[in-house]
Amino acid sequence: AALSALSAHLSKPALQRLFAMASVTKESLSKVLAERLKGLQQCIVVDTSGGCGSAFELYLVSKEFDGVSLLERHRMVQNLLKEEIKQIHALSMKTWTPEQWNKKKLKLPKELLDEKQS
Repeated sequence: AALSALSAHLSKPALQRLFAMASVTKESLSKVLAERLKGLQQCIVVDTSGGCGSAFELYLVSKEFDGVSLLERHRMVQNLLKEEIKQIHALSMKTWTPEQWNKKKLKLPKELLDEKQS
């Protein structure tokens, strides 16, 4: 009944956006990144929105980042997540090479490393 009432007040595109928003999860982002980012060695996705799927932190390690500027790394990831980003309010990311990861992981909180997805 609530769905019928909602659909009476929203256009079809608005309803599609609403339902699509519910589909972004840390698991779905991890899966998409694993499928689309070549050389992905580590993928930690943290939902910082409290579970509603509107804000995420990404910690990504890939050989593909070797010799690529930070700005270009972020653009690369944003391109891979073009459709998902339309549904997210905030996205922060750390994009590291395997060498950088080996140095930085020692400084990360244990809880973050427990979030590891791949």
